[in-house]
Amino acid sequence: MNESDTSFDYLIMTFIAKSLLPPTPSAADLLRMYKLPALRKFAQNFLLDPKATSKLVACAGKIENHFVIEVGPGPGGITRQLFAQGAAKVAAIEKDVRLFPALQILADAVEQRLKLYLDDILTFPIESVISEEYARPWTDEKLPPIDIIGNLPFNISLPLLVQWIKQTSTQTGPFKFGRIPITITLQEEVGGRLVADALMLQRGRLSILCQNWFNIKVKHIFSGRAFVPAAKINVAVMQLVPLIKPLVDVSYNRLDELTKLAFHTRNKPIGQTLALLFPLETRSENADELLSRAKLDSKSHALTLTVEEWGLLAQIYSDIIVRPRPEHEKIFQKTTHELTFKLGETFINSNSI
Repeated sequence: MNESDTSFDYLIMTFIAKSLLPPTPSAADLLRMYKLPALRKFAQNFLLDPKATSKLVACAGKIENHFVIEVGPGPGGITRQLFAQGAAKVAAIEKDVRLFPALQILADAVEQRLKLYLDDILTFPIESVISEEYARPWTDEKLPPIDIIGNLPFNISLPLLVQWIKQTSTQTGPFKFGRIPITITLQEEVGGRLVADALMLQRGRLSILCQNWFNIKVKHIFSGRAFVPAAKINVAVMQLVPLIKPLVDVSYNRLDELTKLAFHTRNKPIGQTLALLFPLETRSENADELLSRAKLDSKSHALTLTVEEWGLLAQIYSDIIVRPRPEHEKIFQKTTHELTFKLGETFINSNSI
């Protein structure tokens, strides 16, 4: 078989995958058939209109012959579009058992190409359902043929996003298979925080963490009326693609610690807030060193700093706190009941006797 024959066969298989999806009831029909109202406890807002579900999947880019992890398929409206646009296989993780009869109709229609998992995405090991054949080296410019796509319930979007940032920073979880792109729905306000630049009021801890490890784009904005039941706010479709190299090589925990403290009191100068990172007895000295080495003014505010500046602060902070401390300073870390000096002399607080 020559190369032209192979290419022709590939085109034929792709056409079949996209066009011969067996007829099944629409997602809206399935909700009516099984009497499945959206539940408040799951923060469900279904996307049912075929034009809307098609648009969401298109925001992920070309998914032909890709393996797709779908988060929260609901009644299957987005799932149908994944297959319609050429996905080879889909692993759908759904927490609401009521939706499984509706999803099973679609699973039967596409035979072995759709696998359903009844589980909580916050604890589900996504990497366990991905085959090694889809893996690509992290340094490969070409992304792996894997996508994470989902219409996320609002109540899990932030903890799930933080989990994915942590895993991306260590290339673990599903990201051990490469730089898997993520295409998800978020509240428009949350999406704005992800892309907010320095000096923008929306900028916060999440902005710094996401931008250090991802290239982020707002792909589309849905009106809340596009959902069933209607959402009270607009919804953004966001795409996050892991960077080959983070903007700054720093641990997630260190960067999170600094930004969480600084943006909690964002109106105060960083000289005041970041000083709280250090023990009282060395606070002034350590804070001065931190800002001096970072070449930052103590009167600067959190909103004004770039991702690179936050990363540098985290690196210097790590260096300071792991540095061995003089013996006389360690005394202050002992309990008030017992202080042990280097020579072995022990002094007992009389109040504790």
